[in-house]
Amino acid sequence: MKKIPFFKYSSCGNNFVVVDMTDTNWLSEAAMSVFAYQATNMSFGVGCDNLLVLQKATPETLQDINTYRQYWRIAPDLSNDTYIFRMFEPDGQEALCCGNGLMCIAQHLYQQHGIHKAPIITEVPFLIPKLISIGTDSETGQSWAEMGLPRKLPPVLVTPGLTKTIAPALESFEAENLLIKGGGVLGQDLSLSMTGYLSFTGEPHLVIFPDQCFSDPELTAAIFKNNTSIGDLENDRGSQLVHTIGHAINHAYHSYFPCGISVNFTRLKSNSVIENRCFERGIYRETLACGTGSMAAAYTVQQLFSPNHNAITVLPHRCRWHDDEAVIEVQECESGWRIQSSPVLLFEGVYHMKRSLIRQADEQFFTEQEPRLNMTKKLAQGNAQLIATAGLQCHQA
Repeated sequence: MKKIPFFKYSSCGNNFVVVDMTDTNWLSEAAMSVFAYQATNMSFGVGCDNLLVLQKATPETLQDINTYRQYWRIAPDLSNDTYIFRMFEPDGQEALCCGNGLMCIAQHLYQQHGIHKAPIITEVPFLIPKLISIGTDSETGQSWAEMGLPRKLPPVLVTPGLTKTIAPALESFEAENLLIKGGGVLGQDLSLSMTGYLSFTGEPHLVIFPDQCFSDPELTAAIFKNNTSIGDLENDRGSQLVHTIGHAINHAYHSYFPCGISVNFTRLKSNSVIENRCFERGIYRETLACGTGSMAAAYTVQQLFSPNHNAITVLPHRCRWHDDEAVIEVQECESGWRIQSSPVLLFEGVYHMKRSLIRQADEQFFTEQEPRLNMTKKLAQGNAQLIATAGLQCHQA
């Protein structure tokens, strides 16, 4: 057995297993993808939404990533005080970014290393990773991440020509006659048409407003109802709607969103307060909260309804069934957009991983996971298109 120390954090119920590799390389590149399943699995592992790996941006580490993953033409040249944010889905695929994950890493750096503020790179699978800042306020204990500016979805994440530009980083998308299969708590089949709004906030997000899109107000009421009985989610109509609509959009429009799309259900409570539920791509289910989704929802609301508001409070609807004080603050600053919340360390542990799994990962990863590697290479190539079309030199917040 190989012992792998880990920390489990939660930010508004979005929870992560963190492996800190700033001093010791507990996992090889191949083993990270294998361990992601063990970390996220509720029955045979730790249990979480995603695995986070924290590293220092040393030349050796960056070259090791590139040798194995082949993300970049040339490994980035970064200062040694820069950190690397890695997030892995349960199937081992590396994600681009995660707002709540970044805030958990900020909390971890503060609690375990005494670091109040640090530079960190995200969007690692892209051709040029993005450099941002994260930190924790020592007085309030709140953590934050300066996410930079919202962007349009890069061409690799959405088929060009199918959207309409609404704002510099916002596009509208029409989903027509979307078949929502009934059964169970949903009853009969539903046919829904809706307008959604696309933006890229480190992850691709589609924001829809059920109050405006759905002709049946009972559907909206179900999605945003206050649920005090949280033990029976299988029979909760709102949760089933979020689940089935999220899956239906990703299935019906897979050719438009080849890497998947996170779907946000957003409601305005005032010009500066909104509720949000997020069905996340990658894990393809709803999480209790989503940081990049909160930013996408806040940016969409600002552009469409509240141009004079640069600070919006996001109420993560599903998390507030458990914690009625949970909030994610989203604010537009001079350098871009900043998200802030209160991550907590849940516990520390040591996972006993079979060495045979690690050996198999190191020996067989390339042949067994070729489709996954092809997808991450495709993401990297798509970022080159993003740079060319946007005239950007680098993604630095």
